[in-house]
Amino acid sequence: MILLLSSDLMFQSRISSTAREAGKPCVVDRSVAKLVERVAEPDTVKLVLVDLTLRTVDLSIEIPLLHQSFSKCKVIAYGPHVDVDRLTLAQEAGADAVMTRGQMDRDLAAIIQGA
Repeated sequence: MILLLSSDLMFQSRISSTAREAGKPCVVDRSVAKLVERVAEPDTVKLVLVDLTLRTVDLSIEIPLLHQSFSKCKVIAYGPHVDVDRLTLAQEAGADAVMTRGQMDRDLAAIIQGA
């Protein structure tokens, strides 16, 4: 299972479609707490994608919470290449990978397949 933390409807649609094509369920929300509530079997979560443009996410608290809640998952944070501060904060908070949105878009199919 793949989780997506985002409010970007256009990119969310692309990610969900790519996941569906790969045969992997995708759950989307704007809140880490709601994502945690919605997952009945935490061990099935293999990948969490965090959209860094979602400013309501406190990265220093919620990235560790994602790792704690979904111990078998990889957390990948992505955002605009010009938002160096948020990209750095995500890395410091413990994201397994941090990339620009362009990198995420380019490598999306491989990232989903690898989950």
